[in-house]
Amino acid sequence: MRLKLIYAAGGGIVAIAVAIFVISSTGTHFNNNAGQTNTTAVPLTLSIKDIVPNQINNHSATIQVSFNATNPNKGTAILEAIAYDTLVDGKRIVSGTIGSRLEGFVTSSAGIYPIVGDGSVILKDNQLFQKNNSTANAWNKVVEGKANYVVTGTMSYREISSLQVNSTDRNFRLAFH
Repeated sequence: MRLKLIYAAGGGIVAIAVAIFVISSTGTHFNNNAGQTNTTAVPLTLSIKDIVPNQINNHSATIQVSFNATNPNKGTAILEAIAYDTLVDGKRIVSGTIGSRLEGFVTSSAGIYPIVGDGSVILKDNQLFQKNNSTANAWNKVVEGKANYVVTGTMSYREISSLQVNSTDRNFRLAFH
């Protein structure tokens, strides 16, 4: 008799547990996403803020290129690197790299640039321009301040949103007069 009572109590507990499970899984649910919109990340924008030549002697000049990187998103982005070529009249006069690509978790963060949402950062780089026979016409335009520059290259960055990180390499071509 006592054994039957234990089985009956156990069966009742199981029946109540099943009933609670069924009621909770078929109950009313609310859509909490009604006020949220599906936003996709907009790519970082890059522009040339300034290009400043500084003649050292008759055959050498430094070229300072200043980039303005803007993050139009709400989340933070990490600008890893900008690799670029500066051209005058189709001739490459200088090449440079700002920053460094992140390779895993052990990499130093000294060469990366975080850009908060709706923020921007100015990055400058100096390179040496050497005059030679193939760049003589470009040299004259640069030192006289009459050069029209075209800067081409690749920008590497990571967009961070919630728990997701997206890595992007984006080519660019910018003109500066």
